[in-house]
Amino acid sequence: MYFKNILVPLSGAANDCDTAALESAFNLASRFGAHVNALHIKIDPRTAAAFVGEGMTSTMIESVIDMAEKEGQDRRQRAHATFDKVTAALQVPLVTNMADRPNATGASARFVEMQGNSEDTIHSYGRLFDLIIICKQEGEEQISNSLLINTALRETGRPVLLLDSTQPHDMGKRVAFAWNGSVEASRALSYSLPFLQTAENVTLISAIDDLDEAIYPEAVQRYLAMYGVTADRCEISGTNGKSTAESIIAAATKSNADLLVMGAYTRSRLRRLFFGAVTEEILNNCPIPVFMAH
Repeated sequence: MYFKNILVPLSGAANDCDTAALESAFNLASRFGAHVNALHIKIDPRTAAAFVGEGMTSTMIESVIDMAEKEGQDRRQRAHATFDKVTAALQVPLVTNMADRPNATGASARFVEMQGNSEDTIHSYGRLFDLIIICKQEGEEQISNSLLINTALRETGRPVLLLDSTQPHDMGKRVAFAWNGSVEASRALSYSLPFLQTAENVTLISAIDDLDEAIYPEAVQRYLAMYGVTADRCEISGTNGKSTAESIIAAATKSNADLLVMGAYTRSRLRRLFFGAVTEEILNNCPIPVFMAH
């Protein structure tokens, strides 16, 4: 599988996150011959009334709705302006009908605008793409950004690439894969094959502990070998004084990885021991982009 249809949610926030996500998406799109769908979801200003406190007058409620409408319009304009600027700078052709794509091996793009709740929209619309790219945001944008990330991971069934800066065309030259034997890690393994097959180096990170379930890292190596991928083994232990997330990040750093691949939000007792709170810790602290699947 290759990434032919990429989704990039644009928040329209007054920061550089939309630019980083778009530029990274187009770098990947030029590499894989993909179409990038830049999606901006405009919140219905009437929903703002649901969050006002009791005792507010109709005039006050109308004022809240007017402010929400203005903020929504400002975000929409910023998102579209960012899209126009990046596509122009990278000379990406704009295409709405796939039959009209000028070059099936290059990048193309379109701007999509919807109105509604971001989580509800991503929940269903995100299922129609090979990859979702989201830039991690901080400050006042962090809560809504975290909700978007969680929905993309948990509800779409699609892989999500999380980053905090623009990534180059050759991102994924050195991939660290965190394996815990879970269904989610298995999905991440299959979804990430386009990166793994083109990587110069792949490091398979696995936990070796006195647990009651085998995770068969050697079988993962054989699986990857069937796709022409040679993976080095790296074993980490939960008894080394570090959290599992810290151990994964340290192993990825030691291998000089520029991309970490892992399953997200695994559930069983054993897997909670290995990845219980790891997803959030990785999202918060990993210094390199993270490719996740649930």
